[in-house]
Amino acid sequence: MKSPFAHLWALAALLASPVQAESWAIYKTDTHKCSLEYANSIFTRGEIDAENFQRFSGPNKDTYFRVTGLANEEHLTPREIRSEYKNSKGKNDLVYERTKSDFLVLSGFRGEQIFYTRIAVSPNNETICVLHIVYPRTAKRAFDPIVTRMSRSFTASN
Repeated sequence: MKSPFAHLWALAALLASPVQAESWAIYKTDTHKCSLEYANSIFTRGEIDAENFQRFSGPNKDTYFRVTGLANEEHLTPREIRSEYKNSKGKNDLVYERTKSDFLVLSGFRGEQIFYTRIAVSPNNETICVLHIVYPRTAKRAFDPIVTRMSRSFTASN
């Protein structure tokens, strides 16, 4: 027997996470072999920005992600990339970082926004793929599973 409050629980769950990733798509960069699964029910593909990132806009101006691929001419490892980031940007805004042999994750706060950056390095160490996601701190709970899925799908291949 269904609880008489079942519809209230469903409504409460919906209100607690206003962002629903109902459909997903694959994005692959044109020139480099970067691939990403993203919530196309939330993000809309836009223009290439001034830094040569493909930009995807979210439901408001504070929610977006960007993707690019570039040649790793210096054959930097994720550990070396992390070191360069910390030297140029500092580490004060970082609250999470993880470095493995084929990727690097840096995440933290900038004002009222959360940033999440994943840098994937191809197996032959010739390509770097960068995923940069930004969303409001107030939407953290709703976006955590979306960001996790996007991050885990993000790859750089030879």
